[in-house]
Amino acid sequence: MSNRDPHGQIVAHECPPGAEYDQETFNYFLSTELARAERSNRRLRILLVTLEPVPGRPIPIPRASAGRLFEGLRQSLRDTDVMGWYQQDLAASAVLSDRAGTDGPETAGRVEQRVGDGLRRRLPARIAGSLRVRVVQLGPRLIENG
Repeated sequence: MSNRDPHGQIVAHECPPGAEYDQETFNYFLSTELARAERSNRRLRILLVTLEPVPGRPIPIPRASAGRLFEGLRQSLRDTDVMGWYQQDLAASAVLSDRAGTDGPETAGRVEQRVGDGLRRRLPARIAGSLRVRVVQLGPRLIENG
């Protein structure tokens, strides 16, 4: 089912439980949230999950594991965090909006550790061993703080 109307515009629908947004829809939400963060001079963090048996070289996430991965993300993150494919079948992602008291790379590291540990428990060992979880910061504070 296409997520575009007859005029070619993206139509964003609520994801049914147990489903994730495709790349195009997720990136639409990401651009909307990034614009909102910039207007309010706040940062936006993106959680990226890839399988990298060789560091820096992601491989496709098997469909059977993708369902478990997104279920693990749902259980690890807030209900308001948007989840979907940043890069279809290669990078699962979630938009993590800025909250008071969550400054600094240490917090990003804690999120990566907590989410990564939870996902590794849910995935088969052969998949979990090459799982890479990272938080990327976007927005005005990235420029201000270097």
